[in-house]
Parts: sequence; structure tokens; C-alpha cells
Amino acid sequence: PISHSRSHHKNWLECVKSRQTPLAPAPIAHRANTACIVSWIAMKLGRPLTWDVKTERFVNDNQANAMLSRPERAPYGAMRLAKG
Repeated sequence: PISHSRSHHKNWLECVKSRQTPLAPAPIAHRANTACIVSWIAMKLGRPLTWDVKTERFVNDNQANAMLSRPERAPYGAMRLAKG
């Protein structure tokens, strides 16, 4: 098994082709990306926030929760893919 990579993106593409597990499987990559997004929102708002890992929402903070997503640009986006 591969223990390191100079390019996580390349590793991911190779694993798509080979069907092997990438260095950063989806759950780990998701948590790492979540940490970046949560800290960016706290930085933009300039105040401490409480993150609920189970619900993946900020606790009692509608303003921060509103920053967790943004409108998708047509014709791109996940909603287009979901429609088939």
C-alpha cells in the first residue's frame, strides 16, 4: 500500500482507476475540509462558534449556518446531477 504521496489529487485519480483506497478516504477528506470551512466561517464572522459534529451545523447560530452553502451557478452544480 501507498504510505505517502506528493499529490493527493493524483493519488485520488489513480485510485479512481484502480479502485484502491486513496490516502485520504472520503470520510477523512470530508472531516479535514469541514475543519477548514468551519474555521473560515469563524474568521469571517470574527467570533467563536460552536460546531455540532453529529448534525454538521453550528449550535444556535443561523448566521453561521447560512454560510455553510451558497447558491450554485447554472448550469453547474450537484442539483443538476441529482435530477439525472
